[in-house]
Amino acid sequence: MTREFSKHLLRKFVVDVILISTLIFAIYATMAFWPSFERGFFCGDESLMFPYRSDTVTVTALRIYGLCLPILAFLVCEWVLLRKEDDTVRCLWFDVPAWLRGFYCALTSFGYGACFIELTTNIAKNVIGRPRPHFFDLCKPSVNCSSPEWQHRYIEPGQYRCTAPPTDSLDDMHMSFLSGHSAWSAFTMFYLAFYLEKRMVWRGTRVLRHSLQFVAVMLSWYTALSRVSDYKHHWSDVLAGYFLGLTFAALVWTWGTDILEPKDHHKPVPTTDGIPLHRQRSDVC
Repeated sequence: MTREFSKHLLRKFVVDVILISTLIFAIYATMAFWPSFERGFFCGDESLMFPYRSDTVTVTALRIYGLCLPILAFLVCEWVLLRKEDDTVRCLWFDVPAWLRGFYCALTSFGYGACFIELTTNIAKNVIGRPRPHFFDLCKPSVNCSSPEWQHRYIEPGQYRCTAPPTDSLDDMHMSFLSGHSAWSAFTMFYLAFYLEKRMVWRGTRVLRHSLQFVAVMLSWYTALSRVSDYKHHWSDVLAGYFLGLTFAALVWTWGTDILEPKDHHKPVPTTDGIPLHRQRSDVC
């Protein structure tokens, strides 16, 4: 039985590595090999006349808090809940304790969801091709918008060229819909909030749990709002991205996440809530 379980654990690990690697390659392919659709513009479109600004929340900061905070929570909560479990499993030459298997279950489910939201966002950006609010300031199109011939008409991408010096920002000038910052921050932080609600259940942590959940949600909310104030996205882009991230977080947590439950004699009961957990124990995710 132990040998069969070891094979099952190893097989699941290999399958997860292959699938997540495939998703990561698909994400890279949509960015490197799929040119985004270039939508034209109207000269009098005031929604494209905002100044160009740098990011309040940089991509690096977004990735760091979106990955580090959930992973840290997974590690701490699984160790606290499952550290006393005595059903260590040997897989090849390694002993795999229960808390490490629980951490792996949460981490892989979160990893799948993160790849899904990233891939979905890239597809939307490439297909829609909406100009960003700072389009005129960044591109400086060659057409003379004060000329009557360009008034009240749609200017196709082939009818103008950008006269501004080439920069990296010009490459994603037509990727306003939908907001990747909003989608990523909403998914990662709402998933973290759902996870804490289920796993941070030891005594005396109710207020702390709700406080951490609030901080996580507000961090994602601040990130989304900053995309509007930085003139990186239209408000509808941010709303769509935030809703997409929240939806993915709820779906992945509800139907795509398996967690390792502690045994009944080790399971802490949240007396402040008054309702014990009754989810069936699973040895593997």
